[in-house]
Amino acid sequence: MSYWIKYACLLTLLLLLIAIGLFAGPSNLGVKEILGSLVTSGNEGFSDTILWSIRLPRIAVSLVTGACLGLAGVLIQLSTRSPFGDPNLFGIGGGATIFIAFTLTGIVAIGPLGTFTGSIAASTIVALLLSKLVSSKDLSPIKLAVIGIAIGALTVSIGTSVMSHGRIFPTQVIGLLAGSFTASTWEIFWYSFMTLVTCFVVSIWMSNKFLPIMLGDIVSRSLGVNPIRVRTIAMAIAGILTGAAVYSGGLIAFVGLISPHITRRLLSNSPSHLVIGSTTIGAIATLGSDQLSRLLFAPSELPVGMTTTIVGALLMIYLALKMK
Repeated sequence: MSYWIKYACLLTLLLLLIAIGLFAGPSNLGVKEILGSLVTSGNEGFSDTILWSIRLPRIAVSLVTGACLGLAGVLIQLSTRSPFGDPNLFGIGGGATIFIAFTLTGIVAIGPLGTFTGSIAASTIVALLLSKLVSSKDLSPIKLAVIGIAIGALTVSIGTSVMSHGRIFPTQVIGLLAGSFTASTWEIFWYSFMTLVTCFVVSIWMSNKFLPIMLGDIVSRSLGVNPIRVRTIAMAIAGILTGAAVYSGGLIAFVGLISPHITRRLLSNSPSHLVIGSTTIGAIATLGSDQLSRLLFAPSELPVGMTTTIVGALLMIYLALKMK
C-alpha cells in the first residue's frame, strides 16, 4: 500500500472524528440545525452557540494539542534514541504544570498570553535539562526513562501542592492534571496553532539530521552532524510544543509515546515520515480520546488523559517486555 493511500486513510479517520465531534452530543441538535449553523455563522441562537462556542473550539484545540504532543514525542525519541520518549512521561509537561498552578492560585497574576508564554518557557527549561543529561552522561534509554519519570512525578507533586495551597476548584485541578478540553476557546486554539505550525516547519527542515543521530553520536559526528546541537534544538522544540499542549489541554499522557510507534508500524521509520505521521496520529488519538471521554457517560465527562493512559500504559508494558 502506497504512502498516499495510508495518509488518505488517516485523513478519512480524522474527518470522521471531526464529524462525530460536530454532530454527536447531549444537546439533541439535529443535522439540519448544525449544518445551518455552519453555513450561517454569526447568529446568537442556541445551535450557533453550541457549535461555534463549544463544539468547534473543542475539536480544534484537541486536534492541535494532540498534534503538538505527537510531534514532541517523536522529536524526543529521535534525538535521545529512547523508545519511551513522551513529553509528559519524561516530566517536560511538569514544568508547565507548576507555572499554570501558580497562575490558577493567583500567586502569579498575568493574562492568557503571559500564561501561555510562561508555560512554554517552563517546559523548555525541563527539556533542555534532559538534553544536557543525555549529551553529558550518555544515558541509556532505560536510565533516561527512569530520570524522566522521577522528574515528572516531582513536578506534578509540586504543582499539586501549589494548587492545594491555593484551594482552587477541583474541576480545575482535574483538568490540569488529567487533561480536559471543556474550557477550549478560539484564543487558546490560535496560540497553540501558530506554535505548532512554526515547530512543525522547523522539524521537517531538520528531519534529515535525525537519521545519523539514530545510529549513535560517534557515527553522526563522522557524518558531519553535531549530535549535541541537533539534540538541543529538538528538545527545545519538544519543550515549546509540550508547554503549548499543557496550556491547551492539561497533562495528557502517552500520546507522545504511542504516536511514533504507530507511525513506524503504519508508515515508515524514515524521520520525515515519522515527523508527519506522528503529528497526524497524535491529533487523531487525542481527538478520538476526547470524543470517547465526552460521549461515553454523557452528559458527564471523563478526563481525556485517562483514556490515553489506558492505551499508552499497555503499549509501554509491551515495549518494556520486548526490550533486551
